[in-house]
Amino acid sequence: MALMLAGFMLVGCNIGYVYDRYRSVDVKGWNRADTLDFNVGRLPAGEYDLCVGFRATSDYPYKELGFDVDCTVYTKHKTAAGKDSLSFREIHKREKCPVYDDAGRMVGRSGVSCDDFSYRFGRLKVGENDSVVVSVTHGMNQEVMPGLMQVGLQLMNRQ
Repeated sequence: MALMLAGFMLVGCNIGYVYDRYRSVDVKGWNRADTLDFNVGRLPAGEYDLCVGFRATSDYPYKELGFDVDCTVYTKHKTAAGKDSLSFREIHKREKCPVYDDAGRMVGRSGVSCDDFSYRFGRLKVGENDSVVVSVTHGMNQEVMPGLMQVGLQLMNRQ
């Protein structure tokens, strides 16, 4: 069952990106205090699938990887007096993503030096004057997570 869920989550975020960026983490390990910020900027109005990806080596020690994802959507609008105003809404999501199956095999797409993972974290609705900033940290108890090379953010237009 867990393998089917992992397969569904992996397939859910692999085509049609409107935003796809990866950030490298420290080779000694990703420190919980090291927040990765993705300034997406403005997108066309619509609904998007928000996906978090990561690239891991066999040095990653746990069956799952927990993420804390904070998304802030800023909306620019005019006040009744005609002045520019900025409001925002925040979305927080915490998820655990499978890394290894029950047999100890990585469940990501195999690469030369690492496996590639991508998991859907939910939908994001964006208005005409909205811009988006997403912050990602790991949500594991261990302070520094070894075996991670990069963490990324993907947004895919829902049609």
